[in-house]
Amino acid sequence: MAIQFKPIKKNYNIIINKGHQILYSYSTPVAVIPSQGSILKTKQKYSTTTSRHINKFLDGLESHEVEQSIISSYAD
Repeated sequence: MAIQFKPIKKNYNIIINKGHQILYSYSTPVAVIPSQGSILKTKQKYSTTTSRHINKFLDGLESHEVEQSIISSYAD
């Protein structure tokens, strides 16, 4: 399956990789809706803008905070 790139706004993009929807804020993956399993967001603290991006992406969905390295692993 090819990687799909969905630019939403400046510095707010969604990449679909192997069925996982990965939110990139600026150039950093910060949240993922996996093809199976729990929805994840980084516990790393970033800017107010990145926090807004995460909240908009998840839109009230229940998620679990995890280490940034776990989020980054979905982007590999």
